[in-house]
Amino acid sequence: MKNIVLISLLLLLIASMAPAQTRQEFSYGPDPRQRLDVYRPQNVVDAPILVMLHGGGWRGGDKRYAGVWRAKVANWVPQGYVFVAVNTRLLPQAGPIDQAVDFAAALAFIQQNAARFGANSNDMVVMGHSAGAHVAGLVATRNDIRMAAGLRPWAGTVLLDTAALNVPALMRGNPPALYQNAFGDDPAYWQAASPDLHLSADDGPFLLVCSSTRRSACPAAQSFERIASRFAVAATLLPQDRSHRQINIALGEDNAYTAMVENWMTSALR
Repeated sequence: MKNIVLISLLLLLIASMAPAQTRQEFSYGPDPRQRLDVYRPQNVVDAPILVMLHGGGWRGGDKRYAGVWRAKVANWVPQGYVFVAVNTRLLPQAGPIDQAVDFAAALAFIQQNAARFGANSNDMVVMGHSAGAHVAGLVATRNDIRMAAGLRPWAGTVLLDTAALNVPALMRGNPPALYQNAFGDDPAYWQAASPDLHLSADDGPFLLVCSSTRRSACPAAQSFERIASRFAVAATLLPQDRSHRQINIALGEDNAYTAMVENWMTSALR
């Protein structure tokens, strides 16, 4: 009898330690990189969605890196969000525009399967960091890419610290090899890959988080904000005295920065 009681108590303890969320991986295309992870609260219904695209210079990075998901899942999933981390194809297989095509396909897949995840397809915020922010911004401003994917509008887009918003300006002079390798030497490609050169009144809202410790990120965000204002597109600038890396990994932690991003998301989802 004593053993039965001990086993019962042990089972209750294990149950109490079980995660309050689950992770499932799905394919949204045939390539091994065209995968996404869905983190969701147990028994959730009609939840808002937060989608995250990692950085990595258009050549590296992965949805399973801890900095991409851990703090964000720990913060937002207990609040009732479904969190989705996305991989796309990368250089040299796929350039930035092809990566945007992949990301649009992933977002369309999420919208089409939202009920399956316990989520509301109309309540989606899209987020990207670094190169992932450029790709997310390109999908948010290239209507042709959205239409080709069958992608419907979403609540808002959060761009975390990218300088690649106006690629022709970025490529003037002698840009770092990171940008040369990503965007090549064709001015027509630079134009096609520039989020702020495709802004229109149908886009937004945007939250532009930038590191004030970097030389180029906040000026690029400010330029995007000015162009957005010409189209009456809401674009909020949020400079942070944090490194490029910290802009990503500190988001979701218990700090004022997370609270400001969360307030913006809540407003966008109304």
